[in-house]
Amino acid sequence: MNKKMMTGLAFSRKLMLTTALGTSILLTSCGDNDGSPRIKDSEEKTIYEATKGTVTEVEEIEPGDDYKIIDERIIDKKENSIAIVHGLDGQIDTLSLAKIDNNSNETNYRNRTGLRTILYYSLASSYFNRNLSNVTPNSSYYKNSTAYNKSTDLKNDLKSSATSRKIRVAGASSKGYGSGKSFRSFGG
Repeated sequence: MNKKMMTGLAFSRKLMLTTALGTSILLTSCGDNDGSPRIKDSEEKTIYEATKGTVTEVEEIEPGDDYKIIDERIIDKKENSIAIVHGLDGQIDTLSLAKIDNNSNETNYRNRTGLRTILYYSLASSYFNRNLSNVTPNSSYYKNSTAYNKSTDLKNDLKSSATSRKIRVAGASSKGYGSGKSFRSFGG
């Protein structure tokens, strides 16, 4: 029986060669020749954040929390955004979106829990959202098509005055739990 014995020198050479080969593969799979790791499956996305604010007029349709948006306007300062609420009893309340955002205990707002939901589907949502692409007026929350169409047109004005910045987001193949892969288990 002829066993080949590896000497210590030969073993160390093979170990160094294997290490060098592994290191070179690892380095080529990382960054763009600068040694920094790449984020695989990510993409750069531009988001737009409103700098202007809105005045959203809402009308109470039925007693309680049933409202419809009747008009929206753009104002110069985002922090001055307000909601003007026309009640069935003829009372008109002006509410700061900052107080609504902070879940204020203000008497005028406390009795209007459905109001915040309505505002999320109007241009006022640009106050609550950091990304204008998440601001989408919903026609079912507007009193008529004229008010809805005006708000849809004003969204372009909000975007034209918005600040933009680039962020990195997960790519399509890495969004969600188990996206693109099967985690289903078969058997026992």
